[in-house]
Parts: sequence; C-alpha cells; structure tokens
Amino acid sequence: MRAWLLLMTLSASAAFTQAKAEPRPQLSEADASHHQRADYLGDWQPQPLLDAVRWPADFIVAADASGTHRTLQAAIDAVPLAGAGQRRYFIRLRPGTYRETVCVQDKAPVSLYGEPADAAAVTLVNGNYSAKPKRAGIDAANACVPNLAAATYGTAGSATLSLFSDAVHVAHLTIVNDAMDGVRAGVGYPPQVGEGGGAQAVALMTRGDRQQLHKVRLLGHQDTFYAASPADARKLARVWVQASLIAGDVDFVFGNARLVIEDSEILSRAGRRSPGEGGIVLAPSTAAAEALGFLILHSRFVAEPGLAAGSAALGRAWDQGVAKGAWLAGQSPNGQALVRDSQLGPHIAPWDPSTSRRPFANSGEQASRLLEYRNQSLP
Repeated sequence: MRAWLLLMTLSASAAFTQAKAEPRPQLSEADASHHQRADYLGDWQPQPLLDAVRWPADFIVAADASGTHRTLQAAIDAVPLAGAGQRRYFIRLRPGTYRETVCVQDKAPVSLYGEPADAAAVTLVNGNYSAKPKRAGIDAANACVPNLAAATYGTAGSATLSLFSDAVHVAHLTIVNDAMDGVRAGVGYPPQVGEGGGAQAVALMTRGDRQQLHKVRLLGHQDTFYAASPADARKLARVWVQASLIAGDVDFVFGNARLVIEDSEILSRAGRRSPGEGGIVLAPSTAAAEALGFLILHSRFVAEPGLAAGSAALGRAWDQGVAKGAWLAGQSPNGQALVRDSQLGPHIAPWDPSTSRRPFANSGEQASRLLEYRNQSLP
C-alpha cells in the first residue's frame, strides 16, 4: 500500500504535470522527502561495512595454494546452503588476479572481501560477452544463468560474478569484465559484435535481497552492473552500494532491482565507441506497479579523457522485453531513477528515449520516471 501511495505521489509531482517535456526534470522538495535511502531499502537498515579487517576468515582463497582454496568458486561451494538459523560465512581473497566466473546461489549469508587498504589488490575477472558463441545444449554460460539451450552466452550469462543469494556482502574487491578491452587497445571487435549490439558484458550481476557492496570497483563497458530482481515478484531485491567505483560506457548500471548507490564514483569510459561518444549511464527497468527503482545520491559522475561535453546521457528507461513501439502504460516496465545531491561532469547530457523508443516525457500516458534533485555541475 505504501508503495502505491508513493507511486501516486510521484505521478502527481509537478515534474510530471508540465505540458512540455523538460530535458532535465527536477523533483520537487516535497516529493524529494519521500526519496531517501530508507524509502528504497524499507525495513532493511544496513550498517556500513567498515570493519572488514577484523572479519574472521572461514575460508581463504589464494592462487598459490597458501589458503584453503585456489579459486573463489571452490570456496563458495564449501559454504552451506541457505536455511533458517544459518550463520554468516566469511571468505577472504588474498592479493592477486583470479580469472574465473563465480556463482553464489542459495547460500548461507556470505561475506567476500579482499584487502581493506586497497580494493585494486584483488581482481576477479573474466571476458564473456552476450554474442560470444557456445555449443547449444552442451555448454552452460555460467552456473547461475546456464542459458543452456542458447548458442551464445547472452547478457546475464556473461557475468563475471553472479550473486543470487540474500544477505551477501562484498568489500574491497575489483570485479571486471574485460571482454571489450581489446577494442580500446585497437584490436577491434570480435566477430558478430559492434557498437550496434552483442557487446554486452556484465562484471557483476545481483539477484537477491539485502545485498551490500562497500569499496568495490566494478569495471566494464556495456552493461557493467546488472541489478536484477527474482522472477517471483513477491520477493524483494534491495542492493546498497557505498564508497565504490562503477565504470562503463552504455547502460552500465541497469536492471529492475531496488538499487541505492551512495558516496560513489560513476565513471563514463572512453575508447570503445566512436570518438567523443559517451553512451548512457543508467538504465532502470522498474516494474510499472513499483514506485521505486534506482537512487543515486552524494555521488560523482565523471568521465575519462576524450569524452565530449554533453555526450553521455544520464540514462534511459530500459523497457525490458518490449519491442519498438509496443510499450503499454501500466503494463510494461517504466524505469524509475532519481539522481540527487550529486555532482555531474560536463559530459552528462539529458535523459534519452527508452529502449523501445518511447520518447522522453514528463507528462502524459507515456511519462518517464527519471528525475534529478539538487545536483551540482562539475567543471
């Protein structure tokens, strides 16, 4: 009921009652009071993960065999399945680069952490991408999203790290999808891939509730961070990202979870796309009946050298599963995002039309739910 009232309040906002669309609509002060971290996280009241240095390690991952496991997936496999009364398990990764895909699914509460003094000291990396071929009916994309029948990995199947459990904590780690790094280096795209499609390559995919990320680095290009909800609409999917870095170029923070990003840096990358083309930052696909989707607050939107001023859209609605021109009010997803109390670099442009080519609008039947509040411009 509260979510419905919030939805009605937001719909009645002055931001949506103007006859002509504004390229950068602002939320009113009254409505902004309903868009705090606590509104998005609800009855979950997480605390910052500030004491990782004191966490007891149940398992230690070390590539040189000096720990309990050589790979993170092996350590995850040793964690019991979720169940009533299960305690939290702690997995420490020693410095190094771990090239693997990892699936955390239906496990007891688990905390993954690296070096508290340096998130770059531990890197989890892989290079799968949406159009990458695999043998249909034989090869799984990854353990969380097998995508077995398909001949390609698909977007969700490309993830380096998939968190499909509740109450997961991740701290002081770098998570990378380097599938398109070769493009930046001048090697060019793989076959059947280009700026027009196929390059989606996820670093982190979340699909669980009460997930918390602290001082992590998520590095990719298109679709770096996929914050998804379970198929069961009755289950919540809340994620809090704090004091972190998220880097990419197109739709690189996307999904239909309830996501809060706070005190973080959101970096638009250069070098993969046409010179000066900055891409798109946010792409929420919030269900029509859900009032709240993405909240970004007290964060900095910055860019790598080479991006032209006004070349990166702040975001667009991801009309997930909707063909061009087929969006239906009240039925199709209508992504909600609010960027508030943040600093935006000169590369940031207004919101773009949705993925189904629904024009950006503040009012009318096809109105978007993409707003700002009290942001500042960076030089």
